[in-house]
Amino acid sequence: MERFQVGFRFLPTEEELVSNYLKSKVLGYVDNCVIPELEDFYAWDPWDLPRLYQRISNIPSDGWAWYFFCPSPYLAQGSDRIKRQTRSGKWKITCQKDDIKTRDTKALIGTKRILVFEKGRAKTGWVMHEYHLNPKLLDGYSSTFQIPYILCRLKRKPSESLEISPSFGGGSCATDDTPVASQHEDTDQEVNR
Repeated sequence: MERFQVGFRFLPTEEELVSNYLKSKVLGYVDNCVIPELEDFYAWDPWDLPRLYQRISNIPSDGWAWYFFCPSPYLAQGSDRIKRQTRSGKWKITCQKDDIKTRDTKALIGTKRILVFEKGRAKTGWVMHEYHLNPKLLDGYSSTFQIPYILCRLKRKPSESLEISPSFGGGSCATDDTPVASQHEDTDQEVNR
């Protein structure tokens, strides 16, 4: 990984995330984007994603937020339902969609949905923001679930430890003894850069 100067941070605004990164990814304009793509993002438990991010990202994380592109995970063609179940829990929607508008013209460019990770019925300190592009910005797309990518920003609250599960790389998980790496067969093959 390339070395960055002390103080370097990747802190894009929501408008920049949607208009610069997500729209470019959907249109195929990004070759070496700083945000990695993860094919099966929703299959991973959130505490395993930071270590995976370190392996596949071009930029370091501040330890509180990580960004991923993932192919649209809709359950069926024409459906707006997403499977958000992992091995240890599920992502639960906490609010309605928020509109993301440009600062200058107030044009609608996308939406954001906030989710929290739950183990059983207990909420954890892991939060995700899902960013969806407004399909009206693209020719040939009539609905959000036809757009091939969404952008996910994974965050952890200060109360949440990164060491909940040392399962990435073959250790044991807090919930069972099956390594996450074996659950995903070969992680290098599943990750698209």
